[in-house]
Amino acid sequence: MMRLDTQDIVNITRKQIAAIFKIEPVELRFVNDFQGEQYLLTNDKLHLSNQHYWAKVMDCVFESHTRPVLMCEVLYFLRSEFLESDIKLRFSYDFAEGANGAAMAWAEVSFNDSPDLQPEEIAELIDFALSLQDKQWFEELTAKYKQLTV
Repeated sequence: MMRLDTQDIVNITRKQIAAIFKIEPVELRFVNDFQGEQYLLTNDKLHLSNQHYWAKVMDCVFESHTRPVLMCEVLYFLRSEFLESDIKLRFSYDFAEGANGAAMAWAEVSFNDSPDLQPEEIAELIDFALSLQDKQWFEELTAKYKQLTV
């Protein structure tokens, strides 16, 4: 599993927007105008997750105009960057006195790194592990092979 912080998410969003729209954003800024979502507030914090795909989380400022960036778009951008992954995205906005709705974002990116292999494929990988002299990988593969062939 990999964890992305706010800056990582902003960087990936900027990169993906530039690639898709063929224009470089001047600025990406978090929004904190959640008038209709007051029910989401908990102890002066508002938390958004994957299920809040409809929420506007950023404004993307171009030289000629500004467009909203929705949670579902950020998820799409992250999935485009990390193919074959499961992503849990979170945004948190602080509405405590003096915080002015400061935003933080983070994501947990999980990969399916245990593919289903047939015994013949594992045998080939065992040979490869031997040629690399990777003892740990050899032992893992051998245990998996024994598990499948017993």
